[in-house]
Amino acid sequence: MPLATLHSLTFVGVRPVAVQIEVHLSAGLPSFALVGLPDTEIRESKERVRSALLNSGFEFPSQRITVNLAPADLPKGSAAFDLAVALGIASASGQLAKADLSDWLFAGELSLSGALTGVRSPFALAVAARKEACIRQRTIKLMMPKAPARLAATVPDLAVFGAGNLFEAAAHLVGHGQPLEQQSHLASNHSSTTNPLDMAEVIGHQTAKHALLTATAGQHHIRLVGPPGSGKSMLAQRVGSLMPPLPFEDSLEISAIRSLKGESDMLSPQRPFRNPHPSSTMAALIGGGNPPSPGEITLAHQGILFTDEVLEFDRRCLESLREPLETGRVNISRSGHQASFPAKFLWVCAHNPCPCGWLGHPAKECRCTPEQVRKYQNKLSGPLADRLDISVEVQAIDHGALLQGETEPTELGGSAGLRKRVEEARTVQLERQGCLNGEMSAGQINKHCKPASGAEKLLLAYAQKNHLSARALHRICRVARTLADLDQASQIEKKHIATAIQYRKTLGGEAGSQSPVAQQPTYNP
Repeated sequence: MPLATLHSLTFVGVRPVAVQIEVHLSAGLPSFALVGLPDTEIRESKERVRSALLNSGFEFPSQRITVNLAPADLPKGSAAFDLAVALGIASASGQLAKADLSDWLFAGELSLSGALTGVRSPFALAVAARKEACIRQRTIKLMMPKAPARLAATVPDLAVFGAGNLFEAAAHLVGHGQPLEQQSHLASNHSSTTNPLDMAEVIGHQTAKHALLTATAGQHHIRLVGPPGSGKSMLAQRVGSLMPPLPFEDSLEISAIRSLKGESDMLSPQRPFRNPHPSSTMAALIGGGNPPSPGEITLAHQGILFTDEVLEFDRRCLESLREPLETGRVNISRSGHQASFPAKFLWVCAHNPCPCGWLGHPAKECRCTPEQVRKYQNKLSGPLADRLDISVEVQAIDHGALLQGETEPTELGGSAGLRKRVEEARTVQLERQGCLNGEMSAGQINKHCKPASGAEKLLLAYAQKNHLSARALHRICRVARTLADLDQASQIEKKHIATAIQYRKTLGGEAGSQSPVAQQPTYNP
């Protein structure tokens, strides 16, 4: 039969798309045409495929060869189609007459000698093949070069075969000679990897620790403000140790995203922690390019995005965070390309209170003028600051306390105990409303965040005095609900509202405080 159909995969952004490769031989002058919006990398594969077939002992048909890559309206750019095209030509010309290609996905670049040289993002391809098997509701086998196949074998519920060259791949399909060995699944202990950083290593800062505990338990975005060297970065780097381990399916998705970005082809159960430099461009932070590629906020999906010295970032980059913070996704449109990337992350940002960094310091004098302080703090716009649920001041620790260390056990303790409290609070939230408190809709807030009588009066008085926006009011209710969950309280009490209000106060204080961040509460959990 002069027609062969094979299957492969490509990606639009981070979304996998199944590609059907049709090879047709017809009478006419010898020619080789590739259709279906192939780019230069694929168009050049004609010469690679021709040489690979001849050097592997196959005949190259002297007929009119047409290769169609469907869907035809999707631009395609990957040398991973080489293996499928070569096998399709061999099958259509009758040289693989007995081969059943319907349950296979092929990916691999061919050298002129016929050797399979490699494939980009093998882990992401394996995850996509696993999803394709679920969609088709039948077993899918994936064939790729040997070295990438060993990486792809870390994905469970998928049969992966590694071939060294085109002849080995073809021989396995027709049952000739030594069959290819299926790569064994390299099972990893999904819960064994722990964060080496521990919150117990941070001396003092009990208020900041409790604020980070609250932020992690309810997925509330948080800002840390303090002088240089006070411990803001040290605290932020340990937020990941408070978060529960990733569910297995989420770890597959996030590891696949890293694979597509060329960072790692290994399955990791750890939640991402991304710390982009303030000089990052819009494309690096948010995503961009043509075709669109994911940025740091997508690589931080289901994890933490830590923007240290956030006021030094480009203003346009920061303002672009507004949509992802609200929706958990970022949509990027370019001429001929549209992409939607996941971006559900916990935003932890840190900055100094003024350009010199010493505003409010008990010992060092601030050298900045009030105008300089105002301009510096206004780099974070009101609408963006409104999306931060918690602002907490991180003051410098006394030198004697630093050298002496923690002499007595603190109430908050280390990361293991805090993580247990986070897991318990998140379990309560998911059972109650199906999402974390920081992700609740307006209807869910009205239903689940009704404060007690005295607490409601306090909240109303504060909102009216400071002319809070509806978003700010709702965010105070969300934080108060998380504080109640951490206390295992069914109703939001006055102390929860009071603490949420204090955490909400922004630079300069919404109630007129002269401190860089309003006086923080000492909350006894």
